[in-house]
Amino acid sequence: MVWRNLLQRHKLLCTFAALTLLLALLAGCTFVITPVPAGSAAAETATPAEEATEAPAEEATAEATEEATEEATEEATEEPSEEATPEPTEEATEEPAEEGSTSDITTEFAYVGSYTRGAPGGWSDAAEATHPEGVYVFSVDPETGNMTAIQTVPSDNPSWVTIDHAQDNLYITNEIADYDGGTAGSIEAYSIDPDTGELTLLNTETTSIIPANTAVDPTDHFVVLANYSGGTFQLFPINDDGSLGPVSSTISETGTGPRTDRQEAPHPHAVVFDPSGAFIATADLGNDKIQIFKIDGDQLVEVDGKQIDPGSGPRHVAFSPDGSRLYVNTELTSKILSFPFDAATGTLGNEIQSISTLPDDYPADADRSTAEILIHPSGKFLYNTNRKASDNPGSDAVVAYSIDPDTGELTVIDRYSEGINFPRGAAIDPTGTWLYALNQKGDNIVQFEIDQETGELTPTGVVIDTPVPVSIAFKTK
Repeated sequence: MVWRNLLQRHKLLCTFAALTLLLALLAGCTFVITPVPAGSAAAETATPAEEATEAPAEEATAEATEEATEEATEEATEEPSEEATPEPTEEATEEPAEEGSTSDITTEFAYVGSYTRGAPGGWSDAAEATHPEGVYVFSVDPETGNMTAIQTVPSDNPSWVTIDHAQDNLYITNEIADYDGGTAGSIEAYSIDPDTGELTLLNTETTSIIPANTAVDPTDHFVVLANYSGGTFQLFPINDDGSLGPVSSTISETGTGPRTDRQEAPHPHAVVFDPSGAFIATADLGNDKIQIFKIDGDQLVEVDGKQIDPGSGPRHVAFSPDGSRLYVNTELTSKILSFPFDAATGTLGNEIQSISTLPDDYPADADRSTAEILIHPSGKFLYNTNRKASDNPGSDAVVAYSIDPDTGELTVIDRYSEGINFPRGAAIDPTGTWLYALNQKGDNIVQFEIDQETGELTPTGVVIDTPVPVSIAFKTK
């Protein structure tokens, strides 16, 4: 009888242990089952009864484990709820942007330089009657690229405009030779209101005569200037407030070309930084020379140079986005030349292509003149403007080229003359969506949409009235 009571007590203990294990499994917790102390009645009777009670305990434990496992499996295999698995966000599922992508850029304002004293090559009767006032400031509709005039800043023959990389300041060349009553040109520095885009004059510095083209170094510490009639390249330090300091370096050019009407002296016409910002490519129309400079301290230093065919008259230059090639348009022969460029050393290779900007049937003895050269941000297309020098087709046009991704060679896509009237300037907006042709004799800016796959241009119908436009710079956000 006693033995039977002890056995019942032992069974109860085993059942308790099994239930405890089951609860632990269901709760996902860990329990420690303390053995019965030695010397107790249960301990004393457990040994003789071990064989008899082992099976019931194992069976209870197995049932408990199986039940818990089934419940856990059901939980694991249930369909996840919407809250537990949120939909991927737009940011996470977006395709990675292509190299050179401009999708995150928005154009806010545009600044247009003009001629106020009379334009080389002539201007319209309306311009003769009224004379432009200076620099024109526009707000830009980011959806359409259309522009609305918001400010006119009086300035003396402000032909070339350049914005710094911080988008805080604008630098303008005054294409004159009599600044302040002397024999000099000038360059102006303006601050840009970040909200309204309006300009405020900071200061003016003296330059060589007839300054033609400027570039701001990537650190926003210097402005480089090409002076057409002065025959010099100059370097101006930028102060902390964006104003300009006096010239810190001047390089005087020498040499002439065979075209005595245009090449009687050196005529520096362009300065452009390479994509790395370490070197400056230049063009001199008067001596048929392309040069590479760098900034050493506060001085300009020549690194390399190329003499091109006599009488070519190199005008403007443009680098491929990867910095591996330099393209040059020649004003007097209307060609595009391309050269390999070593971005590590700043040296130019030998010319690899020369291609005309004019139709094949253009008369050999007819006058010709290029103006601007641009490369699309994608690096796939190049655009050049021809200013009307004769009545032959193609003389007044924007010419589009495709760029071979492996060789860099150019192939003509098409020539566009609709709405074109002596396009001295042109620019691709920072998003790469539109090309703007600046019609010096048309007193307007004509917009073209750029086909991102083919490079073809389509007039959008947007025409912005602007007296004698010469150059344009964009402010983005």
